[in-house]
Amino acid sequence: MPELRQPTQRRLERIIDTAYYLLILVAFYLFMRYAFWLVFPFMFAFFLATCMQRPMNFANRKFKMKKKFTAVMLVLLFYLVIVSIIAALGMRLWASATNFASFLTEQVQNLPELVIGLAERVSELTRWLPAGMQESLNTWLQYNVTDPFAYGEGGAVMGLVSNIDFAWFRAPVSGVLSFAGRIPAVAVAVVITVITSFFMTIGYDDIVRFIKRQLPQKRQDALSAAKRILFSSLGKLLKAYTIIMVSTAAQVAIGLTIMRLLGIYSGNYLWTIVAVVAVLDFLPAVGAGFVLTPWALYSLIMGQFWLALGLILIYVTITIVHQIVEPKVMAANLGLPPVVTIAAMYMGLQLFGIIGILLAPILMTLLKVLNDEGVIKIWR
Repeated sequence: MPELRQPTQRRLERIIDTAYYLLILVAFYLFMRYAFWLVFPFMFAFFLATCMQRPMNFANRKFKMKKKFTAVMLVLLFYLVIVSIIAALGMRLWASATNFASFLTEQVQNLPELVIGLAERVSELTRWLPAGMQESLNTWLQYNVTDPFAYGEGGAVMGLVSNIDFAWFRAPVSGVLSFAGRIPAVAVAVVITVITSFFMTIGYDDIVRFIKRQLPQKRQDALSAAKRILFSSLGKLLKAYTIIMVSTAAQVAIGLTIMRLLGIYSGNYLWTIVAVVAVLDFLPAVGAGFVLTPWALYSLIMGQFWLALGLILIYVTITIVHQIVEPKVMAANLGLPPVVTIAAMYMGLQLFGIIGILLAPILMTLLKVLNDEGVIKIWR
């Protein structure tokens, strides 16, 4: 009987462990889905306080400064740097957006000439057609494209434009209006985050001691290990994403520079374009194609074939390098197999959006290292 009871007991323990971990996963999902942004100001403030401990202790030892004064000065310096960076980027983006808006206005004013030139090019490219078909096509282009844009009359093109359903435009507009309506709440959250950062940095030791008093020694050791692994993983993740963004920026910069040397590209704002493409490529829901594909299409319509070809080649190169390099870089820095890294990033994106693609690899790394060090037991 004891021999039969032992396998049954092991199975029961496995079932209990599985149910326990599933319960943790469900709780984590519900927290990330519904409570993450609610407690984010306090989480960020505590994270900042944790990061400030090492420079604060160094300043106390080196300059014999009071801990409260050092904490206040370091947090103040951090937020001043952040505000300065945001202000500088905002002014640069505003200037670029203003110039780009002027460029778009000029292009819209030149739209009739563009459409007429495109119709003439189509007519030239169809000279190989039989005489009857060519004459019918030219007549259709003359009546429906060239004349309406030249004289402002009706036609198939203008009818097509007038019948466009702009319902798709409601989503982004409503999103902008919704964000504008949440600006007061965002401002309050920012103020609370800043104030909480000061208090948590000053009283960090008391907060940590209070948390440890609530836990047995074994859990305290697990918490210390989790903290060490988390900060190590964050540093590695930051390094990995920096490598990917620098790689994308380098590819765009090299491609545009080569086209400029060949006389294919003569535009301004090269480094602005490089920065925008690198940032957009970092966002999985957008990507570099958000800029390069419409630009290539516009260049092709304008008759700049080599510029369009160059932009397509840059985009294809970025896509190929991205697919090859990203899993390997993430795996090398986080210590995860490439397949696990891709799966974690994909599931994080599907479940929690952009924030999920950042947090999922960190969570997987945290679980792996904690399991390897024997703090938790999930797999062998």
